[in-house]
Amino acid sequence: MKNRKMAIVAFLLVAVMCIGAGYAVLTDILDIQGVANVSATEAEKVFESKIYFTDAVANDGGNTAEVNGNTPDKATFTVNTLAGKGNKASFTFTIKNANEDLDAVVTPAIASNSNATLFKVYSDWAGQPRTIVAGASETYTVTVELLETPTETVGTSIAIELTAVSSEPASNG
Repeated sequence: MKNRKMAIVAFLLVAVMCIGAGYAVLTDILDIQGVANVSATEAEKVFESKIYFTDAVANDGGNTAEVNGNTPDKATFTVNTLAGKGNKASFTFTIKNANEDLDAVVTPAIASNSNATLFKVYSDWAGQPRTIVAGASETYTVTVELLETPTETVGTSIAIELTAVSSEPASNG
């Protein structure tokens, strides 16, 4: 009796496996369902952390420019050498898009100017965003112009901040 029960159980198991295998042979559709969640906020943070200033150069002696090591999306520069109305000083910054697969639409903006009444600040980007392709760099030149001749020694400190938005790379075909 015991052997007969084992034989029936074994037969049923083999039959179920054969039915499953037969169904698999006759069916060519595999339906797998699942859910994937991606946090856009976290993805954007990762994206933004890969857009930064890599270099800051004062093009005229006596002035300073630097990238903030703790927040590389900010750069500062100080103007001390302008003496007469219309005198200018320029600074060149390199902006890097270290993302491997996303282009970046970047807009640098003057965040502060400690003496805006005497110093006009403008850039070669003219306030317009530019697309920096994945893995590439662009230069950004800022010019500071003295608006009137001062009666005493004056200077200004200026800060620039980057804003970047991800962009799908342009297709080549």
